[in-house]
Amino acid sequence: MRLLSAKSKGFTLVELVTVIVILGIVATSITSFLRFGTQSYTDAADRDALISTARFSLERLSREVRNALPNSIRTIGNNAQCLEFTPIDQSVIYVDIPVAPEAASNSIEVLMLEDSLQATTKYVSIYALNTADIYTKTPGVVAEFSSLDNAGDKQTPSTINFTNNILFVAESPTKRLFFIDEPVSYCIESEQLRRYKGYNGYDTNGKPNNGGVLMAEDLENFSAAGRVVPFETLPSTLQRNAMVIVRFKFVRNDEEINFSHEIQVPNVP
Repeated sequence: MRLLSAKSKGFTLVELVTVIVILGIVATSITSFLRFGTQSYTDAADRDALISTARFSLERLSREVRNALPNSIRTIGNNAQCLEFTPIDQSVIYVDIPVAPEAASNSIEVLMLEDSLQATTKYVSIYALNTADIYTKTPGVVAEFSSLDNAGDKQTPSTINFTNNILFVAESPTKRLFFIDEPVSYCIESEQLRRYKGYNGYDTNGKPNNGGVLMAEDLENFSAAGRVVPFETLPSTLQRNAMVIVRFKFVRNDEEINFSHEIQVPNVP
């Protein structure tokens, strides 16, 4: 009977409670460790994604702005939510242009033109000094051409033909003529950066009136009251070229990254 009693002996209630408490402490520790590791990985992934998005959008924007027509860069939309500029297709040197009191002409010759123009390039610009002349297409500063006889050789003159006779407002100090493409805008809206091209007007908020192409997400809406404007333009001075200051704030989950980027804009009208 004594031997049977010894073999049937079990755990006491105190022992069971002690084991349960110890297991709970171990489980909590392991769970906290796993949660901390998972959170660290998630934060790092979010941070890398934001940096990659920012790097792509800023690099693309910088490249396009540096290739913009001098004096064409401006901010539009509520609280400067959009940056608008006119891209240069090609830059050439003209042989001669009609300027008052000379007689008007329906064609001019240019040098340094070798490659074909883009299909959307329909205008030329000479010595544009402000955005108003560029976007209102002031006659004699911006002109639509009807055809182009491209010699395909930089040393041989190519002929630009206009529908009507034209007089230009002024000579360029460097005899430079720009073939310009359609305007382009980068806008922040609904926590997204969108690129617009091929639009023919603006909506009630002052931004382009078509859908645009998504360039980046997770941008805090700087157009809200009290926020810093995302785009700022500084005119050229005797000491420096014009500048565009871009301020982007990317936010995802608990990660937040602020960028302040300066773009130097060449000014050779």
